[in-house]
Formats: sequence, structure tokens, C-alpha cells
Amino acid sequence: MQRAPIKIGVMGSASTSLAAESWNRVSDLAERLGKKIAAAACVLITGELDGIPGRVVEAHGQHGGLSVGVSPAHSASEHAACYTAPPCPSTVVIYSGFGFKGRNVIAVRSSDIVILVSGGIGTLNEFTIAYDEGKIIGLLQGTGGVADLVPTILDTLLARSTGAVVIADPDPERLIDRCIATLCERRGE
Repeated sequence: MQRAPIKIGVMGSASTSLAAESWNRVSDLAERLGKKIAAAACVLITGELDGIPGRVVEAHGQHGGLSVGVSPAHSASEHAACYTAPPCPSTVVIYSGFGFKGRNVIAVRSSDIVILVSGGIGTLNEFTIAYDEGKIIGLLQGTGGVADLVPTILDTLLARSTGAVVIADPDPERLIDRCIATLCERRGE
């Protein structure tokens, strides 16, 4: 029996929360991340808004990847009317109707691995969900925001054991390889 493809959720800063200098610095890393996820034949899951996740979706699609965007809106028309950032170019869009926090739960729970790239308060919410769910969490170091703050947060707070595994690496390709290897080890593959 063939195993379903690995699903990798990429969570990070929307375009409205990134300064131009940050975007320029992180855009290449996001492109490399999308290309690597496609090369590993993994399904990409995002929150269906632009910015870093949108750049990852774009690169992933250019390299033949299948992506699923989970929108906070209940329809395409609500998405266009209520969210100033344009949608990602995802292959499939799920309109959750649950707003940002509900969408975050769906996207994280649907992912086998969660990758954080930069990120603000919304990405912090996605991290805490992933941590509580015991996910394998990859931090793309050097991208700023939550991705760089998580180790300090975990060292500062009395983090309870949930089974979550946090892997930090500044190289997108190596980060994906390490996260997939950890998932396969967890599954006994």
C-alpha cells in the first residue's frame, strides 16, 4: 500500500507585515523552500494569504508541487472582500469560514511538519498550536520574527512536553531534509 505524501505546512509573515528590506532578504529563502518541498514530492499547506507563504507556494507550483491553501474566509468572494492581501496561487483552496485562528488550527493539524519563516503574532499562534499538537516544527533561522524567537521562548517558558520536535536550521534544503528524516524516524520508516 502506497503511503500518502507528506504534508508540510509553511507559516510566516504576510506581505502587510514585512518591510521591503525583510522581504528582499527572505524572498530567496522562501523560493528555495518551495522548490525543495516540491522536489521532495510533499504537499504544501498554507493559510492562503500572500507574503512569505505566497512566495513559497509560487515556487512550489513552478516546480510541479501540489499546494492546499486554507482561507480564513467562508467563500472566494468573502476572501476577496475582507482580506486586503491577495490569495496565494494554491492548487486547491479550502474556505474554512473560521477566521484567522480557526484557519490556523486547520492548517497546522493538517500538516505532518510545520515550517516557520519569519512571522509575527499570527505565526506565533501557529507555533503554539503545532507545539501543543506535538508536531515536527522547522525553524528557518535567520529570517527574523517568530522563527528566530522560538528557541528563546522555549528556554524562557516552562514548556511542557508534548512530543513536539523543534529543528532549527538557516538552510532551507537542509531544514526540509532534517524534518522529513525526523518524521520518517517517528513513523518507523
